[in-house]
Amino acid sequence: MQMAIGQKLEEARNRKGISLREASESTKIRGDYLSAFEAGQFDIDLPEVYLRGFVRLYSRFLGLDQEAVLADLSMELGTSSSRSPKKSLGSLSVPDNPESTEYPNAAPSVGKISADSAGYHDLLKPLLIVGAGILLLSLVIIIVIASTKDSPEDPNPQGPTVTSTVTETNPIPGASATVSPQAVSEHSLRIAVIAPVERLIVMNEGGPFPGTNQRIREFKDLPAGWEGTLSFTDSFKCYCSSLENLRFFVDDGAEKQIEGEGSGNFTWKPE
Repeated sequence: MQMAIGQKLEEARNRKGISLREASESTKIRGDYLSAFEAGQFDIDLPEVYLRGFVRLYSRFLGLDQEAVLADLSMELGTSSSRSPKKSLGSLSVPDNPESTEYPNAAPSVGKISADSAGYHDLLKPLLIVGAGILLLSLVIIIVIASTKDSPEDPNPQGPTVTSTVTETNPIPGASATVSPQAVSEHSLRIAVIAPVERLIVMNEGGPFPGTNQRIREFKDLPAGWEGTLSFTDSFKCYCSSLENLRFFVDDGAEKQIEGEGSGNFTWKPE
């Protein structure tokens, strides 16, 4: 007399010396399903495609002939019409590694899953929310970096600072080189370039330049003979890539020359 499927499964598990719980943990198949299989109860609330997949996987785990067990299962079940109709959930492929199965009770990935599957949507929604949050955060970081890239707070982004002093040359008769900070708070700065200057940065230490919301003004690739005029409050700090090529005038006073060569910073404050 042929041995029943459930008896074959139970005896094979006992030969391996493992419990139903250990078998469930290894195959990722629910313990109540395994218990029903060994009891020969296959009319459980599972689509037939899952039922056959689970029996195949359990047979492989126990070292039984999978095809023989499935053939016995077909005889046990009879024709598909004798069982209660189940909703089709697509095709089911059994992986070669029983430790990493793909069934509805262990991280499902089963062909095409119907759109009304609650588990699928419960998993998809938080993933979409997390992905959208990461994308939004990345965009914010990119915008912040881009907005600050061209506005350095330190007007000396290159090399060490050259200590420089300012001296007056070619004084204008009748013009005073000293401006009392108590008299006025806003000054006029005229800059002249006598030889090419690669980079020039002027920082208004008293706040934004009048008429703008900028505290730093930057100029690049200035040719010889270039002149520019800015208004500033209290004092200013300047970085120049070629200090020897720069001259400046404050409030139409005497021409001021920076003592030093190469790139460096200097600060002008009223005496």
